[in-house]
Amino acid sequence: MTSFFSAKPQGRPVGLLLAQDRVMLAALSESPLFATRKVNSQQEWPLAIAELFQRHGLAKSRVRVALAANLCQQVQIDKPAVPEAEMAGALPWAVKDYVNEPVMQLAMDYVDLPTPPAGQPRINVICVPKSRIQLVADSVNAVAKLEAIQNDELVLTALYESDQQVRMLLLQPKGQDLQLLVFHQGGLCFSRQLRGFSALTAEQEPDGMQLDSLMLEIQRSLDYLAGQLKLPELSALQLAIASPFIGTLVRHMEQTFGFPVSAMANKAVLAGVEYLSAYGAALGARS
Repeated sequence: MTSFFSAKPQGRPVGLLLAQDRVMLAALSESPLFATRKVNSQQEWPLAIAELFQRHGLAKSRVRVALAANLCQQVQIDKPAVPEAEMAGALPWAVKDYVNEPVMQLAMDYVDLPTPPAGQPRINVICVPKSRIQLVADSVNAVAKLEAIQNDELVLTALYESDQQVRMLLLQPKGQDLQLLVFHQGGLCFSRQLRGFSALTAEQEPDGMQLDSLMLEIQRSLDYLAGQLKLPELSALQLAIASPFIGTLVRHMEQTFGFPVSAMANKAVLAGVEYLSAYGAALGARS
């Protein structure tokens, strides 16, 4: 299970990132389209989506939606020991002590997490109010065809091959916290927010203390991946950071860690790092 809603593909692939203050769109074609419409609240999503689709001729598109992190609640728990067919009924009782809304008002989905050889299977449960899911479905289906709803991290799995390599992504749109995400076997297996690194997207080059602090946080994550999750050695690290000094960051990390480090340079990043989740959602709609 990786999405709250799914349907058979048909039409042009489009990805949307929905947040409280904006709707971001990525539409795939030979020359991908990227567009943003600001909103004051989620209640303006229907109008914003309708305007974007009408303006860019996207009626009847296949749409996957990514919900911004603050629109979802994520809970990591031991996987309930029930058959797969009974998971939907077991999840509300498994997370009821960890969520801040009545469980029967929440739509829930989950992804399996890497499990150490002798460990208890763990899952990441994603919870969204059912009213929000309904709002998204109604807003999109009024102008196109909704294919899936996911959170803004899970859609990024579409950027990577489903293989045995372990890949790390450092993602930071301007004005946001730095996210560290790790992908393996076609899934997102680890993520964390690294606070205190807003200066990485500033107009000044990061100083040595900031870089050393960042290297330490990355090393801690590497130690956890190898020591606790028993994942294979990291094969590559990519940066999608809205920084004019991305070259400095790449060189410093390569010298520190010794594995391949590169700046992500797909069409979404070239349009703006903030479009990456919408682009990942669109890539998922393409398959």
